[in-house]
Amino acid sequence: MRLQDNTHYLLLLWLVITGLTLFGVVVSWNEGLVDQLIDGDQSRICLVIALLYFIGTIHCASRVIFLSGELNNAEWLATQLSSTKSRGAVTVENGRLVVGECGPLPDCVMTRHLVDVVISNRESKVSELSSDNANLTESLAQRLKGAHELGWFGVDMLLKLGLIGTIIGFVLMLSSVTDSDTFDVTTMQKILRDMSSGMGTALYTTLAGLVGSILLGSQYLLLDKGADELLLRVIRSTETQIKPRMNNGHTN
Repeated sequence: MRLQDNTHYLLLLWLVITGLTLFGVVVSWNEGLVDQLIDGDQSRICLVIALLYFIGTIHCASRVIFLSGELNNAEWLATQLSSTKSRGAVTVENGRLVVGECGPLPDCVMTRHLVDVVISNRESKVSELSSDNANLTESLAQRLKGAHELGWFGVDMLLKLGLIGTIIGFVLMLSSVTDSDTFDVTTMQKILRDMSSGMGTALYTTLAGLVGSILLGSQYLLLDKGADELLLRVIRSTETQIKPRMNNGHTN
């Protein structure tokens, strides 16, 4: 059995990723690594990265819950459409899909797409059906994955913020040298401290940006895979359960 065939598999995978991330944060906190990261970053970009990562994770949580529920609905509807009760006409009543004796099917992403397919089949010419169905499928894919585009922008922003912190760190490091007129022992010690502080800012922000972008990117990759799986289930039901009946004239 495929992993995708399990109930709420998408939500469970996201919880595993989030749980491992939270475990790593707790361990880092206990070891003092988080305090070291914050104290070593003079630009405070690490805090901005952490805030953006938290916002992105909240958005991922809402999308995971939505897609997980829609995947379960699609699986249940596929079972209903293949049952003996669904043998009969395909109709749309008050915006709800009715197949055979099943009665109005629940409102979800899949049934809304099937309603659009039925209406398109009823109102379009035979020569235009293929183009209309392709447009409907493309529109569905855009709706499912369009909400993830802002998230991928956030992933890129985390990486860019890390690079900005690197530049700021190098500027701080070099400014400690240019501001000094003399180079005695005391001055050199101060310069080395300032240089190490600037280097710490550069390295810590780079580390935070890389880790944040990888972890948040893995969440949005999971969402894209879930959206692709939902789209695949919708297309499969459309092609195997709905279109054959429409071609046979069992639609109103």
